[in-house]
Amino acid sequence: MQGKDVVLGLLNQRDMSGYEIKDVFETQLKFFFDGTFGMIYPILRKLEKEGLIQKKHVVQDLKPNKNVYSITDLGKKEFKTYLNSKTVEETFKSDFLMRMYFGQELDRDKMISFIKQEIERKKTNLSELTDNYERWTNNGMNSFQEITFMYGIAYYKSEIKVLNEALEKLDGQD
Repeated sequence: MQGKDVVLGLLNQRDMSGYEIKDVFETQLKFFFDGTFGMIYPILRKLEKEGLIQKKHVVQDLKPNKNVYSITDLGKKEFKTYLNSKTVEETFKSDFLMRMYFGQELDRDKMISFIKQEIERKKTNLSELTDNYERWTNNGMNSFQEITFMYGIAYYKSEIKVLNEALEKLDGQD
């Protein structure tokens, strides 16, 4: 999956401004798609140049003007091709887990500190994802979108559980 596929998918749902796309990236998608705000506008320019989307300049009273993007028939065809293509295996990279793997090289208290920091990070992510889930549920989330949120919530809960069990095990080794 590439950023262009995600942007086409969002515009396939409804017309959006760059800011609205950014909001979805930062709230709904950030837990399972590594996209940044800086990539959105270059993608929009490229998709427009390729004829996959079109831009409409909207003049607003008492607010800055904005560009609203919509998907073209060619863009819908491109997005449909992506959706029907074979899925690829997930890529998982974790600095924390690499440190755990080589943890015998560090002080035990340092490793325990890393675990506690990671638990707090996961709790923060879980809280944010849960809040976003409630926010987006009220905005008309479909059942497939709900699956992505429930998957993420279960994922963070299981990580917190494993890390808490690791702490208990380390405490028992004292």
